[in-house]
Amino acid sequence: MSHNGRGRFRPLGQIRVNLKSGGTEKIPKLASTSSVNTKANLEQDNQGILGNALSVPPPKEKEKKEEKVKVQSAKSDSGSSTKSLESEYKKELQEAKAKEKDLLKQIAELKKLIEELQKQIKERDETIASLKSELKTQEENLSGEINKEKAEHEVTKQSLQGARSEIDDLRAKIEQLRKENQEQIDGLKKELEEKILEITTSKDKEIKIRDEKLTRLKNQMADALKGNSWERQQQLEELTKELSRIQEECDALRMKLKASKSKGGNCPNCQDMTAKLEKFNASIKDKDLTIKELKSLCARFEKQLTQQDHLLKQWAESKGQKVNYNPK
Repeated sequence: MSHNGRGRFRPLGQIRVNLKSGGTEKIPKLASTSSVNTKANLEQDNQGILGNALSVPPPKEKEKKEEKVKVQSAKSDSGSSTKSLESEYKKELQEAKAKEKDLLKQIAELKKLIEELQKQIKERDETIASLKSELKTQEENLSGEINKEKAEHEVTKQSLQGARSEIDDLRAKIEQLRKENQEQIDGLKKELEEKILEITTSKDKEIKIRDEKLTRLKNQMADALKGNSWERQQQLEELTKELSRIQEECDALRMKLKASKSKGGNCPNCQDMTAKLEKFNASIKDKDLTIKELKSLCARFEKQLTQQDHLLKQWAESKGQKVNYNPK
């Protein structure tokens, strides 16, 4: 403590107090280390601190004691009262120093806490910056992938459109080919039916001609049996040649029928025509059988005529007639 020249003592140290509301402001309360969390709270708690010391306003009890000391000093200037005041001021000074020490300790703890908080804030800022950088990188990567996917999607879309267009073209071509094939099939069916009808008509005509020839041959054979033996022999030879020629014509006709049948194939629309051809083939077989029977009959007739010729020759020789005919 130091004397101020008026018989009063003041505390040592550079302490300035912001007196508000008539000098009744209390010492600001500082939160404990565990309750301080932000820099704003620290700045709010440090209001009124100037220089290296905190503002430490004197307590109300001290003011009351000072007033009491003033009154007592005015009434008595004895040395005992001065010593009593000095001891009280020393005690108060010690208390103030203890409070100041406690406050300095709190300030040191707060500074340490501030440093830790600043370190945490710095680490958090670095983490945020790293996360922002990573997020930006991911956004760029994702944006690139999205653009790539969009480009690939566009290519796929164009390819799909091209494929659909190609499919439509192929379907149109298939439909056109189907129509053309159907027209060709219809034309071939019509042409085949016309050919079968033509062949059938031709075969009917040929069969009719053969029947007429067979009838005429039968009549000729009957007429030949009524004539003389030499004429019958000539007629038999002619009939034999005619039968051979008819046989050859029948064979040729049979081959034509087989060829027309093989060309017809297994067409389902030609079954009727095939049946007709088979019917004509059967008719030709019947005619062939008839021709064979006629040939056999002619052979028997020829044999009988030959025997008759021998008998006639013997009879003529027995009558003394010269015969130049030699029967076979």
